[in-house]
Amino acid sequence: MSQYNLLLNADSSSAFFKLLRDWQCPFADFNADEFIRMLSSLDPSRSTLVYSQILVDALNLAATSDEFATLAEPLSELTRQIQFEQIALFPEILRRLAHVIRRMAQLSENSAYACSILVDIVETLNKQMALTRLPPISINDIKQHKQRLGSGSNHGVRLTPLHIECLRQCLLANRRTLHERVAQVVLATRLDAIGKLAGQRLRPFLEYHHYAGMVYTGLQQMEQALHMWRMVFAVPTCYISTIQIHTFKRFTLAHVLVHGTRGSLPAMFVPAHVRPIESQAAAYVALADACATKQIALAVKAYEDMHSVLVKDSNLGLAMRLINELPAHCVRHCSGVYVRLPLNRLAQVINFSEHPLGRNKDQGSVEDALGRYIQNMNDPCVVLEENGGVMAVRYVDARATVSPIPGAAEPPGVPLEVQWSQSIAAKAQEANALQQYLQEIDQHLALTRDYTARTKEAV
Repeated sequence: MSQYNLLLNADSSSAFFKLLRDWQCPFADFNADEFIRMLSSLDPSRSTLVYSQILVDALNLAATSDEFATLAEPLSELTRQIQFEQIALFPEILRRLAHVIRRMAQLSENSAYACSILVDIVETLNKQMALTRLPPISINDIKQHKQRLGSGSNHGVRLTPLHIECLRQCLLANRRTLHERVAQVVLATRLDAIGKLAGQRLRPFLEYHHYAGMVYTGLQQMEQALHMWRMVFAVPTCYISTIQIHTFKRFTLAHVLVHGTRGSLPAMFVPAHVRPIESQAAAYVALADACATKQIALAVKAYEDMHSVLVKDSNLGLAMRLINELPAHCVRHCSGVYVRLPLNRLAQVINFSEHPLGRNKDQGSVEDALGRYIQNMNDPCVVLEENGGVMAVRYVDARATVSPIPGAAEPPGVPLEVQWSQSIAAKAQEANALQQYLQEIDQHLALTRDYTARTKEAV
């Protein structure tokens, strides 16, 4: 206790922070009674740093679930009374807390409890940091806007090691209730600045958005996941990060899952880094390109060829969801060519017999399996109907599925054939205009003095 009294009774703030910076735990073994006595004598709201350091020491020495359980009440007290104003004076304590909570989760094999503690702490810190937000500024005030986002920003909600560890433990716990709470408390809170609370600026930023995308994936909120993963490539970097490579793999799978095509990275990302990242994820690029052809046979073969890679990268679940969603993209793709198509013909067009659902003989014929799949799609633009004893798929214009606005004139329907003819005519007109433009440039160059001189020299 005498060592901790040195912290409490430091002569000056500089002496206090020097002691805290060079701190070493005065105990060699875990003593629950001693730690509980010291923690009970302190008010976390008035001595947040000392209280947190004692908790760090206790969690570092605890080794069993029972020992960690004795610290449950002090941890809960910290979640309610932690004071950001004091934490901001010594941000290193956040890294120490994140480290020992991760250790507790590993040794006790209880990531769910660790995540719940971290969510509560982050929620308290976010509320206090939000009070320091600056008022809105004009977009023309570039200098002030730059200072806000800089590493020296001391205003608004900032990223901390506890945010990142909270997401990590949430993924390890793999519980939907925790995913929902983390998404609501942590991810839904806008970050106002990167700041210095997380130590290095780049790696914490990349980790946070990488894990955030994975949390949204667990909630099947794929558009939000894609947004978070795009942010990983929205920062200037001199080198390629391993985090960016892993994110690119998941981003590629998720984009095909949602849109049926391979996604592109943000335009601000360094073009010279794109090719090396794609080479590190060549199998994922090949799968995305195969899916973009809307040929199930090619996509399934690419998926089967990279099965071991998916297992190694822990992306098998996301890839399986992609393969299950692939026939839906293929069925919708046919709407650009066909208005109505017999079910057996549609199965041939998209090679549904090569899909795992089409190969399963327990599900009946290929046509029956495809019919059930289309029904489960619940897509109002794809209608399964029977005509003369033959099952067929009829494609409905998306505008016909939208409820009209009361009092508004209904837009006239345009037949699909007219849309195609108009599109072809527009493309032909563009081609003719481009050809005429190139001819004018060719004639202009032929009459210039420099072109004529070079032609004579060549002759």
